[in-house]
Amino acid sequence: MASPVAPDALAYTAKDWLKYGSTESPSTREKMIMLAIEDIITVGPADFNAFRVCDRIDIKHPMVNYYFGNRDGLLAEATWWAYQEWSKNVRRSMREAPADPEKRLRAFIEEECVWAERMGGMYLLLQYPLASAGSHVIVAENYGEKMQGIFDYHLALLATTIVDLRSGKLSSLDFDEDSIPTTALLLHPAEVIASGHVAWMTHGLASWSTGQHTATRKMPTRGIKGLTVGIARSSYVDQIIKVARGA
Repeated sequence: MASPVAPDALAYTAKDWLKYGSTESPSTREKMIMLAIEDIITVGPADFNAFRVCDRIDIKHPMVNYYFGNRDGLLAEATWWAYQEWSKNVRRSMREAPADPEKRLRAFIEEECVWAERMGGMYLLLQYPLASAGSHVIVAENYGEKMQGIFDYHLALLATTIVDLRSGKLSSLDFDEDSIPTTALLLHPAEVIASGHVAWMTHGLASWSTGQHTATRKMPTRGIKGLTVGIARSSYVDQIIKVARGA
């Protein structure tokens, strides 16, 4: 029988918890969700261990069932939690960027890749919650509609930015999921379609940035990291901007 995991997370401070959310003093349930995310980042969703989460804050294993029903329930809540944090990162990156459409778009792409690199396997899981059939069902039933609303909001942010990029204007990005300027965007079908292209291209680059792509995982060890990875990434970002411009 494996030795219990040391309860190291009992020593976590606000700084540690803020890595995975905006809660400085999380409840036990919230700690379990954030430690689940940390575990998935470390070992991947397949080897995620719900009992290890309990051991790290020195609580009994049945607490998984008490708060989440089972392992799948905890996995589903971790997915939803991370999806919301991903959304916050997207809107923050674009709203805090310089007031210029291209700079906003480049900030979005860069922050998406940085966040994906930091989250590793968790980034892939939140985009494709297929670690287990059970957790996928829970995510779809409990949060599918909300996740669709968040995704539509992100496309609206991108579409608005692309309209600005092509028209030379500068729009406010102060709308949210409940106030998407749908009517205005319907006047720009080409830009709306382009926003989907940009979203998928960025997602592909971000997924590659997690370091989970087997075929290219060893590229940084070949002695030409800056030449190979850096230039490839920069070149692809330029291609995304061209698509946004309609070039």
